[in-house]
Amino acid sequence: MEFKFRYRVKPVSLWILTLVNIYRSMMAVINIIFTISMAGLIYRFWPDAGVVYRILMLAGLCLFPVLQPLVIYLRSRKIVGQMPDDLQMTFQQTGFEIANASKSSRVDYTEIKAVISLFKMLIIYTQSKQSFILDKQLLAGRGKSLSAFLSEKITSRT
Repeated sequence: MEFKFRYRVKPVSLWILTLVNIYRSMMAVINIIFTISMAGLIYRFWPDAGVVYRILMLAGLCLFPVLQPLVIYLRSRKIVGQMPDDLQMTFQQTGFEIANASKSSRVDYTEIKAVISLFKMLIIYTQSKQSFILDKQLLAGRGKSLSAFLSEKITSRT
């Protein structure tokens, strides 16, 4: 069995993956505690605060729920903009290959650490701390069969 895709990552996919990883870590607890603390601070000191302090308190309140996701999205756009457009990804029996017109890279299935299905995306993590994001448009209805294929290859190596 072989699966072949024109590999293209969208900034939104990378943004979602980054936010999910942030909010699965200890950083999420810090973000939530800080945001709730800022809301309490605003509630307590708003009537007595001057204009400058009100602006600073509102900026602090917007830091994690608004500004952090915005900065992450802008960084995702920059990262995706640096990737080549003509990548082909081919999954074969022994591994998968990512190639463009000038070079190619091969990843053996023994190097895959995990395959996760998340928000209609298939994310392939390798042991070299790389990940490949295949979204639902790219998979074109072949996501479940590719996920089953990769799961079989990963479990058969042990």
